[in-house]
Amino acid sequence: MNPPPHAVRHLYVHIPFCAAKCDYCAFYSEPAQSERVERFLAALAREIEKVAARLEPETIFFGGGTPSILTLAQFEKLLTHLRARIPSLDSQITRHELEWTVEMNPATVSADKARLLRSFGVNRASMGVQSFDDELLQQLGRVHTAAMALESIVLLRAAGFDNLNLDFIFAIPGQTQAQWEQTLRQAIALEPQHLSTYELTYEDDTPLFRRLGAGGVARLDEPVPTAMYERMLELTAEAGFRQYEISNIARPGRECRHNLNAWRGGEYVGVGPSACGFVDGWRYRNVPDIDAYIARIERGESPAVQTERLSPRARAGELAAFALRMNEGIEATAFERQTGFRLDRLWPDALRDLAGHELVAWDGNRLRLTPRGRLLADTVAEAFIIVDKTETCSHHPAYVD
Repeated sequence: MNPPPHAVRHLYVHIPFCAAKCDYCAFYSEPAQSERVERFLAALAREIEKVAARLEPETIFFGGGTPSILTLAQFEKLLTHLRARIPSLDSQITRHELEWTVEMNPATVSADKARLLRSFGVNRASMGVQSFDDELLQQLGRVHTAAMALESIVLLRAAGFDNLNLDFIFAIPGQTQAQWEQTLRQAIALEPQHLSTYELTYEDDTPLFRRLGAGGVARLDEPVPTAMYERMLELTAEAGFRQYEISNIARPGRECRHNLNAWRGGEYVGVGPSACGFVDGWRYRNVPDIDAYIARIERGESPAVQTERLSPRARAGELAAFALRMNEGIEATAFERQTGFRLDRLWPDALRDLAGHELVAWDGNRLRLTPRGRLLADTVAEAFIIVDKTETCSHHPAYVD
């Protein structure tokens, strides 16, 4: 008789709807339509039932899309179902041991919605502000204004959210260093617990990418984004924040536990269209299409369309690439214990070359990116990726029938 499966401590829920698609966004999402949202929520509830027996969450993360686009009634239905299907949630919430994040757009936040989320145990809000300059928000195709963002923050604080992340984008076409610094100072003055800052990228098949190709926008000259990033680090450090990952800065103790788990190679269950998960050594991705997702669930089929297990060497390379994003870097003994491989034996040439170009610091015990290496993190990560044959399967690794 096989032993019962171990519990998975982290859950990601993908809500694939937005009020409108931002010009730079390549994540899977679609405009919300009432009847379609209801069918999606019914399908999502059935998927949650299939994975609930594996879950004893320490973190839950609602991402998207724009999760806050759900109505009060829709949120209440979904949250009630989660609390009913995962009994450990109540004790985790009571003991204040659960980190439960919902991503929000300022255009879809209300006082009633904020109070409802807090009443069900949601205790961390992640708001996509992106800029406090209305012209730059229009450049990005955002549907909110700076004033709406400020009002939403007040509403969330009034509802009892004491763990708040604010997302920002820099290197927006036409953005000046002065505009970026003003946004940063305004953000810091709002006293969030966490900040995420991302350099604008031009993803294929997005309106912004097409405008770039047509000459409608121009990238900022290369030294400017670097200066913006470095100024962000200076200002946030002066205000008492600590950078713990390339794009993420937090008050001590307020790092995002859900994301830390993923960067450290931990297990997590993902539900919803296009959601990814990693369970029992298998990683999977659900079908990135709302209608196909609903149809699969309604037919009693798994929504997973990609399920694979990497070879031990390839998995070690992936773990190294992710772990290097964090300021703590990679501790050699812990890495060998987790993967079975020694850093200096699997990548002797890469370690020597990267250290020689001052992209990493390696003392034989811990590997970290240098400040210069953080600016070229994707290039550094490529040195650790190992392409090996992968194993595939047809079952959903998180499902319990």
